[in-house]
Amino acid sequence: MSKPLYRLTSIARPLEAKYPTNRAVLIALPLIALGLGIYAYTSAGGGAVNAVITGLEGMLVSFLVWALGREADPDRNLTAFASAALVLYALVLGLPVAVWTLAFALMAARTVNRTVGQPAKPGDLVMVLILAGFSVFSEGYALMGVVAAIAIAIDVQLDRSRSLALIAALIALSFTVWQLITLEGDFGALLWPAAASTTLMTIIGGLVAIGLASAFLCPKPTSVCDARGEPLSHARIRGGRLVIALVLLAGMPEGNALAHALYPLGGLLLVTFVVGLLPAIRPRPTR
Repeated sequence: MSKPLYRLTSIARPLEAKYPTNRAVLIALPLIALGLGIYAYTSAGGGAVNAVITGLEGMLVSFLVWALGREADPDRNLTAFASAALVLYALVLGLPVAVWTLAFALMAARTVNRTVGQPAKPGDLVMVLILAGFSVFSEGYALMGVVAAIAIAIDVQLDRSRSLALIAALIALSFTVWQLITLEGDFGALLWPAAASTTLMTIIGGLVAIGLASAFLCPKPTSVCDARGEPLSHARIRGGRLVIALVLLAGMPEGNALAHALYPLGGLLLVTFVVGLLPAIRPRPTR
């Protein structure tokens, strides 16, 4: 059972094989790694090491997108699987992905929506900060520190007993401040790069707008929390969707390449919105 894990963390959701959808994912992930690895080896000609790296990265990205789909739409399995299928197609095409930022988006969303059921523990906040740091300093998304601070602030706003968590929000903000300092006051570089593609930015802006609309129109969830079995919070599920949209938005000022590397989030927001328009067939399982 995974319940002992919940005493250590409130944002980790282990894949328990007793649930059919989880079993499907556990079977699919190694097949994805194997398939992408073979494809990279036979088509790209990068050798065995490149094939292994490509396969493992593809497996990780597919899992992250599927998991984000569960957070964005806890009542419908279709959102998670359709989003993962879209990103898998993009991975076959060789499109690069900001993996650290995807992982940050997942943990930040879980901090807000509490699908596990418990508030984020200190170690969870440290994990969010570490992932935000990798996003800011390794992948170059300067504004992701602001997104991390907003996610923590939303959590505190919905649970005023957690005001001490705002310390973590201030630390996250310091990441962005430090990047501003390193830019030596060139704030224009954070607003709109000169070489930014208007078409690309328009598409991403439209996907952000769709994500915001999805957060606003999000129906009341019927699923329950993993650990406690309590109903999920409508406000928190909305907040989780908002955080995912903000992560995509924060990538826009970084220019074409970095903004494009967040395409899995754009696809996820689009799928979440479209699936939300479909008539509900039945509530999904609690996991």
